[in-house]
Amino acid sequence: MNSMQLVGLNIKWYRYKFNMTKEELSKKTKFKVSYISKIEKGIIDLTVDNLDLLANVFSIEPILLLNEETALKAKKLKQ
Repeated sequence: MNSMQLVGLNIKWYRYKFNMTKEELSKKTKFKVSYISKIEKGIIDLTVDNLDLLANVFSIEPILLLNEETALKAKKLKQ
């Protein structure tokens, strides 16, 4: 799993954990829903500023978006 996939799966995990739709995350970040989908699929390179923004939305430390354990949990979630 590369870093983009790791971050994407963690975004998916935290969105699931906070019972947030892609649309709700879109409103909080001002990202398009399609951009969020690409992040979660691991096909978008994020800037550090965008990582910080996403971490702030979830009220977590940015380093948690690189956690392999939660990424593996996210892999088991339904699409």
